[in-house]
Amino acid sequence: MTLSFIDHLEARLQTDPPKQKGQRTRERLKVATAKVLEQKGYHAMRVTDVTETAQVAEGSFYVYFKDKTDAALTVLTSLLEDFFPLHIDPPRERSAFDSIRFANRQWIALCRGNPGLVRCILQLGDEAPEFARLAQATNRAWYRRVTASVMRHREGLQDAPVMLMVTLLGAMMDELVRKLVVYPDPDFIELAAKMGADDAMIADAASVIWLRVLYPDAPPPADLSAKVAEATSWVFGAR
Repeated sequence: MTLSFIDHLEARLQTDPPKQKGQRTRERLKVATAKVLEQKGYHAMRVTDVTETAQVAEGSFYVYFKDKTDAALTVLTSLLEDFFPLHIDPPRERSAFDSIRFANRQWIALCRGNPGLVRCILQLGDEAPEFARLAQATNRAWYRRVTASVMRHREGLQDAPVMLMVTLLGAMMDELVRKLVVYPDPDFIELAAKMGADDAMIADAASVIWLRVLYPDAPPPADLSAKVAEATSWVFGAR
């Protein structure tokens, strides 16, 4: 299953195209919008860029979208509401750490597969308050799911403190992908390279922190790589 939203849209259009020609044109414009957003960003995108990419007349664009903001909102809303949740939800019957690690690895991989689109989420959030609220609501829904999972496995906890910790940990992951993928931080990239840390290793190290905060009595995971175990050994030091 591809982690590229553009590949996903193109594959869906090819394998399951809408029956009506007008809807097919709209889907082509959505694919084109996603491509231009990924390549140029929201601020630099022009309607002519989209129509040239879709190979349709410029007038056709305004049949389906009011302006470039409307098209961008349509594409990025689908990314947030449909595509990301499809890939980040861990399979059932996994340990707490395996579920955390799966979600964190997938989050980094999704941002790696769609860096320009993730950047556009931040760009458009500054100009469209309703989209910023949607992005926040998407994050909040995920945090609530994680919070509910923690409370199912640990008795005697209150919802609000757990939700706060999960939100803080989620913010850590958001900042991590900003430094790693969306707006690469040269110092952070250099540090990761110095330690020989790829995306999976960074996700695993972050997941150890998640485990220590949410499940403080859990032992260190047995299947960590030697480098991650060494880098995070102090997390499981004297209590």
